[in-house]
Amino acid sequence: MKKLIRKNYLILLLFLLVSIVMIGLIDWHFGYIFATGDFHYHLDRIETLASSIKHLNFWPKVDGHFIGGYGYASSLFYPDIFLYPAALLRIAGATPTVSYLFTLVMINFITLWIGYISGKRLSFSPQKALLFTFIYSFNAYRLQTLFSRQDLGELMGMMFFPLVLSELINLKHGNVKQWYVLAFAMIGITCSHTISLFIMVLFSVMFVILNIRTFWNKQRILAIIKAAGLTLGVSAGVYLPILEQMQGQKYALTTDPLINITNEILPLKQLIYNSMTNQVFSANTVNVGAVIFIGLLGYTIYNLFHRKNLDLTFIAVLLLVGSTNLFPWRIFSHSILAMIQFPWRFFSVISLIVAYLLVNDDMNIFRNKYFAYSFIAVISLVTVGLGQQTVNESPDKLESYAAFNKIDSFYIGAGHEYLPSEVSYPEVLEHKDRMLDYNRSMVSIDGSTINRQYIAFNFNTYGKTAKIELPLIYYKGYQTEVYGTGRSTVPEISKSGLTDIKLTGNGTVKIQYENTLIQKLSLMISLTTIFFMALAFFSKRRHTYISLSEEVPVFVMPTEYDYVFVYQIVDGVDDVTSNDE
Repeated sequence: MKKLIRKNYLILLLFLLVSIVMIGLIDWHFGYIFATGDFHYHLDRIETLASSIKHLNFWPKVDGHFIGGYGYASSLFYPDIFLYPAALLRIAGATPTVSYLFTLVMINFITLWIGYISGKRLSFSPQKALLFTFIYSFNAYRLQTLFSRQDLGELMGMMFFPLVLSELINLKHGNVKQWYVLAFAMIGITCSHTISLFIMVLFSVMFVILNIRTFWNKQRILAIIKAAGLTLGVSAGVYLPILEQMQGQKYALTTDPLINITNEILPLKQLIYNSMTNQVFSANTVNVGAVIFIGLLGYTIYNLFHRKNLDLTFIAVLLLVGSTNLFPWRIFSHSILAMIQFPWRFFSVISLIVAYLLVNDDMNIFRNKYFAYSFIAVISLVTVGLGQQTVNESPDKLESYAAFNKIDSFYIGAGHEYLPSEVSYPEVLEHKDRMLDYNRSMVSIDGSTINRQYIAFNFNTYGKTAKIELPLIYYKGYQTEVYGTGRSTVPEISKSGLTDIKLTGNGTVKIQYENTLIQKLSLMISLTTIFFMALAFFSKRRHTYISLSEEVPVFVMPTEYDYVFVYQIVDGVDDVTSNDE
């Protein structure tokens, strides 16, 4: 046990060191940060979360930090559970530079760690589990997402992809007792990135359908149902508020999408060239990288001839075709498949599958350990080379600490997806001063307070009913509180997508965002599910401990690992333990 703990500490230390070096070489420069893609938006997400926590709102949905106080439902539509460490760093006084670099290191570390755990759960040796997590973590598409696109949400979702693969394969092999690990992986993706969750669900459905004879089994079906139920229960706090918000209201995401998926398709020939030459990311150079492409080509031919891993091979090839103009995207451009926005998002799953096929090593290419070391060396060189080439091609993306630390709350993502359809963002930018809009002949207003947490003012309508447009982007959940004899209607959306209220009488009104009933109920569902899940887990652990205490040694067998102790097992515990593993 001591040896096992010591080995794990060394592995975790290795992962931490690799994560720091990887970010330090590419993203951190003396006095400068290499920043491209969506980094502004994610900096704002961290700042918004920190601002909410400072005001004792630990579960924000709409926060006034965004858009200079107009508010934006980023936290409602875009899960940010894994940004809490960065937000707490900001509260503790760390600069945006430190909190952002910490987040990148954390993402790399967790990706390596979960990849290693997944490799072990796939019954790989420790050496092969390391190889598996390195191939997956350093695949070209993930590196492009990290270095060039800096899409933190997708990177966080990809942390859990290997665990989904390992658990689907375990279910296929009949290992159904730990079905909750699949749920844990899906919950992790749910709390990271909605599009990544859709992609993983699509992959899981294809895997099950291709193995329907195997999965058409009571135990496997029950395991999948339990995993799905647990995932839905914990995810309620994320997705029920989204469904509530979108009911009866339209957003730019659907009415004015920035991205038409048919415009993001590459010819197969161009994809092959980009991949074989490990091109730096741009709209026309996206690729899977030479290692993954050659690995997929080699194992596709091998698996077809030897009829091995045909399910995963078929999925990988289909997704590769789906990333090119060979797939009829014009037919599916308005289907649910179009929600992935970019067909090349499938590269993450393709890279995962190829990493598994390579390390599973049916072709015995890693039988020679020196070849394995050389392979890791090549991957490391490609990683560093791609990163340095990315920086060299975009020297204008090096921002000084001072510039990077200057947070502009008006960066809300290129597509402005979560703005109500009625909002014209250019017009909002023309009125950064945030003024109340009302008919002065209908109501007198004074003593107004307009900040990023609430709006309050004194009013007198002199017996009339007056409409006031507030400088707040409308989302369901804004509430009014009136002090005095006056009355206010429930906030509604105005013609320009801002928030309207109607006042009668006189008094003082305060308007701020409050969690809706659905948001509160969904959080209760999530917390209740987590509580009972934890209760069941610890109860099972206690039961297993009691059972193990009743084991009786039968004999001791010498092996290359010193000794394997074989036990007479009671109460259904079927593990064989050694003093090494």
